[in-house]
Amino acid sequence: MSEAERSLDTETVVERNELARRLLRAAPGLLVLLVVVVYLPSLSGGFLNWDDPWLIEQNPILREPSLRALGAIWTDFRLETRLVLGAEYLPIRDTSLWLEARLWGLDPQWLRVTNLLFYIAAVLAFRAALLRTLSRAAAEAAAFVFAIHPVHVESVAWLASRKDVLALAFVGLALYLHAGEGRRRFVLVPLSLLLAHLSKSMTVVALGLLAAQDLMKRRKPEPALYAAALAAAAVAVVVHILVGSRVGMVGAPAGGSHGAALLTMGPVWLRYLRLLVLPQGALSIVHDVPIRTSVDAAVLAGYALPLAWAVFGAWSMRRKRAPLVLASFLFFAVPLLPVSQVLFPLQNLMADRYLYLSAMAPALIAAFAVLAWPKAGVAVSVGWIAVASATTIGRASLFADSEAVFRDAVRKTERSPIAPYQLGEALEARGDDEAAIEAYREVLRRAPGREEATRRATNNLAKLLARKGKLAEAEQLLRRGRTLFPDDPKMLENLARVVSRQGRSEEAEELRRDGARPPAR
Repeated sequence: MSEAERSLDTETVVERNELARRLLRAAPGLLVLLVVVVYLPSLSGGFLNWDDPWLIEQNPILREPSLRALGAIWTDFRLETRLVLGAEYLPIRDTSLWLEARLWGLDPQWLRVTNLLFYIAAVLAFRAALLRTLSRAAAEAAAFVFAIHPVHVESVAWLASRKDVLALAFVGLALYLHAGEGRRRFVLVPLSLLLAHLSKSMTVVALGLLAAQDLMKRRKPEPALYAAALAAAAVAVVVHILVGSRVGMVGAPAGGSHGAALLTMGPVWLRYLRLLVLPQGALSIVHDVPIRTSVDAAVLAGYALPLAWAVFGAWSMRRKRAPLVLASFLFFAVPLLPVSQVLFPLQNLMADRYLYLSAMAPALIAAFAVLAWPKAGVAVSVGWIAVASATTIGRASLFADSEAVFRDAVRKTERSPIAPYQLGEALEARGDDEAAIEAYREVLRRAPGREEATRRATNNLAKLLARKGKLAEAEQLLRRGRTLFPDDPKMLENLARVVSRQGRSEEAEELRRDGARPPAR
């Protein structure tokens, strides 16, 4: 039986079930209600101490009420301006934040509500696109799986990820328009994608999602529309590369070579698959990603499983006339290409939020199950949605509080110094110095070398130790830090203060004089 025939069979089953008909009629309202309920715990939170303070709360450009600030957002490509705006060119995101600052100030509760509203708009746009592409029952199942997926929590409940929900909304709109008919699509689809590209740079690969949608609709690609979408992406790529080169956004590949990056990312693909299918217990705001320099079972499996998925999808499309499996693979793989560490080596090797578009892959698998086995497919989808809803509620509550979300990250990582450092900052801000000291000690245990988190944790830990009168320990810590970071003026000044407090004023002055001397050439 072809997928089209299964779709008709599924619709017949649904039409004969009065309860099913009522649920389908109420689906849009139920979807919005469920999204609001699962994200409700996050709305009372403030700014997280993870980019939110400098990027939003204290950002001088967002706080400036004049149109000059709006002009800087769109037209100022100077290094200092781009660094203030997050080292990226994302004028749609920054304009939305600037407008909110004018409406009700940069209040974190209102900003969180706005993030949620953008996400609801995105979910409804994807649902509308699915309804134009699949049968009603399959589309609704896919929409619910996509909307409730826990990988979206980081994008929705973390204010610094405003770019994700905006990009989702514009990509969803582009897919909805693309699934329709008429010549206006040739302008509106590329325009929607351009807005997405100016919200989040990684959406420049969205042309591949248009191809996946044409596959599902069994429709031949329209060259003129694809060319226009490609032109929009090319314009965005040029701008993003220009800004990225100025701010040093792209660094060396993981492990120092593209080969090492490929090996390192193998196990990451496995973990992404796990996050999409069974996210419970695996989600984290920070992930450990060990650098790999040789092939092992995890590396092989990380590439073999997606390849098998693609091959099975192609076979299913050719032999069974069922394009959903192949389309689900494209929705998984295409959005992850920019963060594959090969095309664009990024500092962050893995993140939940990188799956913000790939979450459509399990949604399409759910749609396939509903089409192939109507009763079992619906039952499994409902069960998965129920479990995912509970996970999303738990994650949303964590993202209401810096301490909670980084305690969770510390438990789930063993190597990352970032998680305990951010936890230490959150604890220190709350006045829990003892717990902050332990968090900073954990940073030094995880990263004893020349890492930025090590430098900051050394200074913060020494400050807290000195505050508690443990001057000898603080001095020992700072002297070790000076060997690792000899050019850090803050560490030198902290050492001079600790030495002075121990009654060694002349030595403290000598340290300050050393710091005032120009470095040897």
